[in-house]
Amino acid sequence: MQSLVRIILLPIALASMMAHGQGVTVLRDLDANGRVTLTAEELKQLLPNAKMSRTVARGDTHRWKNESSGTFIVSSDNKANGGHPASTSGKWHIAEDGRYCVLIEWKSVDTEEWCRYIVKSGSDYYATKSDKTGTEKVYKLSISK
Repeated sequence: MQSLVRIILLPIALASMMAHGQGVTVLRDLDANGRVTLTAEELKQLLPNAKMSRTVARGDTHRWKNESSGTFIVSSDNKANGGHPASTSGKWHIAEDGRYCVLIEWKSVDTEEWCRYIVKSGSDYYATKSDKTGTEKVYKLSISK
């Protein structure tokens, strides 16, 4: 009976996620809205002084502003940790191969260091390890001036 319920409910859940924009999880999901990988030059125009935000898998929202000096202060609402907000410093740069790179030295969790391609699909931005593999995970990233 449980497997029958899963068979019936899974397509409904997937359709609901897609309708609310939450179904985008891999690179090929972005193709329908015209996926474009931003170049290093485009990132050099877009990212300095940009306000950034993301929601991580555990539900915390992180916000920061890329200072033109290559630094930022990131804040987290720490929803998953009882809602005690935290902030720390970070650094950012654009790698020669066109990836956006971030270093965050969190005080209570492991240091975060990553470089990702920035992909635009419609009016939304996503970060991804590879802009070539359709099954590569993507992470929504809000970018505004």
